[in-house]
Amino acid sequence: MVSFLRNVAFDCADPYALATFWADVIGHPVHPGCSPGDAEVVIEPEDGPRWYFQAVPEPKTLKNRVHVCLRPGDRDRDAEIDRLLALGATLADDRREPDGTGWAVLQDPAGNEFCMTRPQS
Repeated sequence: MVSFLRNVAFDCADPYALATFWADVIGHPVHPGCSPGDAEVVIEPEDGPRWYFQAVPEPKTLKNRVHVCLRPGDRDRDAEIDRLLALGATLADDRREPDGTGWAVLQDPAGNEFCMTRPQS
């Protein structure tokens, strides 16, 4: 027997708002049965794990020990980082190198760290 990934879970103050941000990031809509004010909100892409957002009372206080790493789909890494910043992400640490290697560490609107790597080659 083995285990399978059920979902990627985010604790947050406003699940619908954070799910809407991530829906724009990954290009999949928030589940139509979810609404603002819900304590649990999901995004269910057909080609990947479910993204699960749940309301918790406490704020985020420390660096994530596990985080999401993304790669750009149809644009270069720098253009994708610019798009994510325009959606509301913030740049936490820039590890990009002039030769195109490296990555950028961003934070979503709730302060959760995630990385944008270079495109798959």
